[in-house]
Amino acid sequence: MHHRHTIRTRVATALAAAGVAASSLAALSVGSGTAHAETVAPLERCWGISPNIVDQPYSTARLFVSQTGPGTVTAAVRDISSFWTFSGGYESAGRLDWHNLNNNRKGTAFNTAKIALFVGGPTFALNTGPGKVRVTLSAVNRNALWAIPTTACSGTITVR
Repeated sequence: MHHRHTIRTRVATALAAAGVAASSLAALSVGSGTAHAETVAPLERCWGISPNIVDQPYSTARLFVSQTGPGTVTAAVRDISSFWTFSGGYESAGRLDWHNLNNNRKGTAFNTAKIALFVGGPTFALNTGPGKVRVTLSAVNRNALWAIPTTACSGTITVR
């Protein structure tokens, strides 16, 4: 019986220590003032074929959004990939048109990224001001031989 009690005490002590460590880490990240939670913004699905043809299709339906300051965010595409990693993958020239529905500001952001296996996708820096922002994503994917445009897809992000 003494052996079970000792094991329970050790487990309880370890769990309590882990809880203290986790709350200390949370306090550090909250207190730093620089950490912002990333949110996932759904989009209609964008479609396109890879310029490498025998490859994974270009297909994304969300943006990963991080607040970078008041009225500014980064919006990243991460759901695209290429099997052709060792031959260089392909390049995706992304375009993100935005319209802030609260202040009526509009703009366009561009970014080009290399697409490889589980890596890649354009990231856009947006200075929209706070509010609900309608976004439309499109891209032109290219390799050394040709360029193939994707369909456009839209959604709404919230900028604080």
